[in-house]
Amino acid sequence: MNKKFIGLIAVLLLCIGALAYNTYTKRENLIKNGELTKAVIEKITTNKYDNELSPTVENIHIKYKYIVNTKEFIQTQEISRHEHDLYFATTGKVGDSVTITYDTKNPTNSKIEKTK
Repeated sequence: MNKKFIGLIAVLLLCIGALAYNTYTKRENLIKNGELTKAVIEKITTNKYDNELSPTVENIHIKYKYIVNTKEFIQTQEISRHEHDLYFATTGKVGDSVTITYDTKNPTNSKIEKTK
């Protein structure tokens, strides 16, 4: 094999490992330092990927705003269409409030809580 190809594979694996570690630590910090609060939905958008070779994928992007110690934070979370009912009893709309968990040590780390 070519040395450049092997180097490319090594860099790719390193990047995937770093991304996986970042995702894992964010989730663990939410569990360890998480606090519940209310957020207000600012914007809802959807995207749909339709391809002949794969099933249709439709995702909902929820942009929400919350306040921690008088500082305002705005985050976006992607929810797949088939998981919608786990997060909302009825279809959410702009101005509705949702329960979120945020990391008290890093308030930009947050996620919408499932209702079920």
